[in-house]
Amino acid sequence: MTDLDLLASLPYTGDNEPVLNDWARAEKSLHTTFPPTFKKFLNTFGGAKFDDFLRVYRAGADNENADLIARTLAARHTLTETRPHLHRLLEDRGTSTAEVIRWGGTDNADMLLLIPHPDPDRWAVLTVIGRGPEYDLYEGPPESYLLCVLRGRLMSQVFPDDFPDEEPTVQYSPWI
Repeated sequence: MTDLDLLASLPYTGDNEPVLNDWARAEKSLHTTFPPTFKKFLNTFGGAKFDDFLRVYRAGADNENADLIARTLAARHTLTETRPHLHRLLEDRGTSTAEVIRWGGTDNADMLLLIPHPDPDRWAVLTVIGRGPEYDLYEGPPESYLLCVLRGRLMSQVFPDDFPDEEPTVQYSPWI
């Protein structure tokens, strides 16, 4: 089983239906080409919320608070203006705040970002605390990152101690 399959096997509520993402608009607006594995992840979990705390965005969502495009553009501005300690990290990886993709967020305003790389298999996850300097860097795709966090194999510097629950759940909201 893949990590995506394992995430999809978590207990869930809501509509577990196909998610519609506007990939053409997202790629044009954000000046990027998304890896096929990321598209598959967002086509499964776009709009979903894990443990009533961590929301995965959807490309082209009507609700701009859950829209990958709107949240990414806002995050790029925020990171440029308020997070200079991350600029060096991104530069060392051959990228900048103008290229990161915000694919999710938490109720605490934490940002879940993708750091692009020319090799689509080497995109990484950067999780940045809503207020403060803390961050996590994970070398791998979002589905593997989430699985590690939800299973307790990755202790985040960003998330509160009570996340995740002992029995993590997913609330699907493909039309958010």
